[in-house]
Amino acid sequence: KIKNKNICFLGVTFKANTDDMRDSSTLVMIPSLARKGAKINYYDPTGEKNYFKKIKNVNFSKDIKSAIYNSDLVIIHTEWNDFKSINFKSSIKKKNFIIYDMRNIYSPSKMKKAKIKYFGIGR
Repeated sequence: KIKNKNICFLGVTFKANTDDMRDSSTLVMIPSLARKGAKINYYDPTGEKNYFKKIKNVNFSKDIKSAIYNSDLVIIHTEWNDFKSINFKSSIKKKNFIIYDMRNIYSPSKMKKAKIKYFGIGR
């Protein structure tokens, strides 16, 4: 169920260290989830993106902590160095949040040990 879920995207560019949005899967994912009633917060080190400003229920957060704080689901979309050492347990207020790591930057065994529900691509 997606309606009224708080979903956070960490990184929206197609790769780290660029502000290039061309061919980024977030151009499809974020509008689709928003249409289904999700509340989207996103953070990208390169700043707010004009493309998402016009979409209802999509908001830019100025930092990682405020982006993930109220999340049901955190999607790590881009492998920025900023995202490699987040303490999710102390940063997210909800108890049953999920991490979906599209770049496999976290260790599944460490996430399991921390009792975090974690999914990585191809794992």
